[in-house]
Amino acid sequence: MTPPPPAHRVAVVSFEFEGNSLSLRVTRREDFARAGIHTGPAVLAAAAGKDLALTGGIETLRAGGAEVVPIFSAKGGAGGHVADDFFEEAMARILEGVSAALPLDGIYLALHGAMICATEKDPEGAILTALRARIGPDVPMAASLDLHAHVTPRMTDAAEIIIGYETYPHVDAHATGARAAGLLLRRLRGEIRPVTRLRKYNAILPVLGGATLPGAPMAEVAAQARALEEAGRALSVSFFPVQPWLDMADVGITGLAVTDADPEGAEAVAQEILDAMWQRRRDFELPAMTPAEAVQAAMARPGRVLLVDAPDSIGGGASGDAPALLAAILAHAPDTPAALCIVDPAAAARAFALGLGAEAAFQLGAWQDRRWFQPVPLTARVERLCDGDFVFEGGPAGGTTARLGPTAVLRVGGLQLVVASHAVYVHLDEHYAACGVDTAACKLVSHKGLMNYRKQLGPGVSFIALHGPGGTPLRLQDVAWQHRRRPFWPADDMAAPARLD
Repeated sequence: MTPPPPAHRVAVVSFEFEGNSLSLRVTRREDFARAGIHTGPAVLAAAAGKDLALTGGIETLRAGGAEVVPIFSAKGGAGGHVADDFFEEAMARILEGVSAALPLDGIYLALHGAMICATEKDPEGAILTALRARIGPDVPMAASLDLHAHVTPRMTDAAEIIIGYETYPHVDAHATGARAAGLLLRRLRGEIRPVTRLRKYNAILPVLGGATLPGAPMAEVAAQARALEEAGRALSVSFFPVQPWLDMADVGITGLAVTDADPEGAEAVAQEILDAMWQRRRDFELPAMTPAEAVQAAMARPGRVLLVDAPDSIGGGASGDAPALLAAILAHAPDTPAALCIVDPAAAARAFALGLGAEAAFQLGAWQDRRWFQPVPLTARVERLCDGDFVFEGGPAGGTTARLGPTAVLRVGGLQLVVASHAVYVHLDEHYAACGVDTAACKLVSHKGLMNYRKQLGPGVSFIALHGPGGTPLRLQDVAWQHRRRPFWPADDMAAPARLD
């Protein structure tokens, strides 16, 4: 009896972070450690049963008969930039782990695609290029990326297969990892010879209008991408509206395609999906209000209203400490049942020192970022103290544990203020529930995110988006960009796009 062929040995790596040039947050080793830094078999244990791209990749590789060789995983959410020393440590551990595991038949990487460091502005490109040098030209690599990745030629030159999420709100991280790993398996079996090509315009799009939900303009782009795949013109088509708050000359909306040994076809498809985004560029701008206008408008509406604090979106990398909405609620709806979360470790520590039931004066907000706001003075009662741990119920980090750190709930009139020590990605209302705040009983609920609030909308629940200064401003044309190349949309109203590829 002929023995079965040996299993393909495929290394898996996950190193995810979304940067933001406008944010003051520096993400260090200890910040990654709160979510977990893993090597070797611990990578598999940490990913098991989660909704992560890494999990989808691992499960697909195993189902395809591959031997999964775990190397490294670390997930840091979003912020300003990753500290150089931790990036260098992580990159060294990845390269050393892969070297020790050789020979390998392939590598799958779950990356975000928009990481930045103080020094290295294309960290994913640096990692993929270093890996290519280490493993040689013949070992294929596949990478899954976030929809808002900043995809660079270094990345596509190094990896044969690159696939991005296709939903926003992100609900397909696991599926995207599975798709990337699936193409990698087909490459290893000799079924396909994948090539990846990109096309890029000097344009950035406001994130708030980028939903892929039915009826949204990006849903039309997604549908066109799927139609191109179904027509057999590409193995995979990805569209990247890009993380817009990256102040670099080569950042722009990107179309990308993976074809079977057809580089010209990949270039043509990438161009088509890029043009689909460009042609709808004006449709991504949605109406928004100042905090004061939003609170007053919400009070005139029936039902619960989610106040989307877009300029201080933690998921986009902002500090989460902007007090503009807090000040507006205190001024215009002080006795209305409301919930608001704000990052202020000093105020949280003061509440813990005072103890439950204490009433005292606080200075809240603008803890890290005082470029636009000053702390808001108020008198509040310490209503609850907690550790701030909770599990994400879905999204790209579904099933993982988030840690707000020592967190206090302060009561001011009708407002319950969740004062956290750490900025944590906002999915639904898990962070409120973990601190004993029932958002269903509130008229006004603050949401420091740009898209996941849509999962909570329905009968009796509407939203109002805020605009203004912050680390994630909606009006991209108003930002004092230092490094972007002109002309670019939307700062310049161009009839024809400027190319970046």
